Amino acid sequence: MRTRQVRWIFVVALALLLSAAPLAVAAPGDLDPSFDGDGKVITPVVVDNSDYADGVAIDAAGRIVVAGGAYMATNYDFAVARYNPDGSLDTTFDSDGIVTTDFAGGPDWGNGVAIDGDGRIVVVGRTGAFPSINLAIARFNPDGSLDVTFDGDGKVTTNFGVPQNGGDDVVIDASGQIVVAGWAGNWSTDEVDFAVARYNPDGSLDATFDGDGKATTDFGGGADYGRALALDSVGRIVVAGEDGEDFAIARYNTDGSLDATFSGDGKLTTSFFRWATNSVPGVAVDGDNRIVLVGQNQASDTDDFDLALARYMPDGSPDTTFGGGDGQVTTDFAGNDDYGLAVTIDPADRIVVAGRTAGALNLDFAVARYQPDGSLDVAFSDDGKVITDFAGSDDFGRALVLDATERIVVAGYTSAETGANFAVARYLGDPMTPPAHSIYLPLVLR
Repeated sequence: MRTRQVRWIFVVALALLLSAAPLAVAAPGDLDPSFDGDGKVITPVVVDNSDYADGVAIDAAGRIVVAGGAYMATNYDFAVARYNPDGSLDTTFDSDGIVTTDFAGGPDWGNGVAIDGDGRIVVVGRTGAFPSINLAIARFNPDGSLDVTFDGDGKVTTNFGVPQNGGDDVVIDASGQIVVAGWAGNWSTDEVDFAVARYNPDGSLDATFDGDGKATTDFGGGADYGRALALDSVGRIVVAGEDGEDFAIARYNTDGSLDATFSGDGKLTTSFFRWATNSVPGVAVDGDNRIVLVGQNQASDTDDFDLALARYMPDGSPDTTFGGGDGQVTTDFAGNDDYGLAVTIDPADRIVVAGRTAGALNLDFAVARYQPDGSLDVAFSDDGKVITDFAGSDDFGRALVLDATERIVVAGYTSAETGANFAVARYLGDPMTPPAHSIYLPLVLR
């Protein structure tokens, strides 16, 4: 009797499984359905106006902070939105989850964002109209209010002694100091240099950094723009951007001096195929202090752009274990223009990149994951690449961060006839939790 019962249970269970629709198994690279139901969120900061997101960070509670700008009738202002882990706007942040900040009545452009140990949100960018433009920083309390302990009103502007100055990226170091990377120069003469500034937690410039809290670096004349920033394991500051048509990197000691152990003088440039369109908007440093750059490359004036990666050893030499032996990798998504705009490295030393790709009709978010040797990770979306469309319009993935469970959060913006809106997508990474609907049948056959 017992044997018959077991066989009967097995037959019924098998019949139920065969008659049911196949269960989709979530995998790395899939959009995360626990994030607003479909893995994507669109947020109009100002309805029927233009908003853009250029930075993203995650706080200790797992909330997603996105920073950029919003057009406020006459000018752009800093804009910040905070989302709960499920993708809903966090109404404990300025009551509706969104904050905009004006500096002095003119145009203000928010770019990078970081969160300090007290949960305060630091956003960097620039303020002012040509010809007078200054680097700008705002710090917000966790409730979204400006932090008046930061320079008295929550806002700081900095000039490097030149007409045009801007901040593109920010990190908080181990001492709670704010490190900003950007550029400073004169657009009229096309003379622009990398610019780095370090601030004390109260918003004052840190005079132990290059004597006055500010440092600039020229790569040989012309336009040098610092776009992205990372710290290595010993606190050295790595800034990446472009020197005219080339990838450019500078590494600074903690006192603000150029690190002569890096490429002999603290700076280097790299050209992909020596064509006149190479730029670097993203940088990351792995556990071995190797430096990874992401940008775009065009091999010739007849070619489409491809996503471009380069990895360097701690001394600045190309990492010959990466890519084809020259430390370089290029990736095509769909046969059209592809731009890498942000990069991070996961705990397994895999490289995650976000940007945008041109499809048949529109631009879309593009995400790729690479193995440590530079090969595409086929465990991620089968071929290492994911393309995401939001609403059939142009979508730009601009910033990237991993959360505590290695889910990939990409922020940017999506355009429409009435303007542009913040856009955020979250993808599954590794490790992942088995779906709640998984079925487990402990059958014992005798």
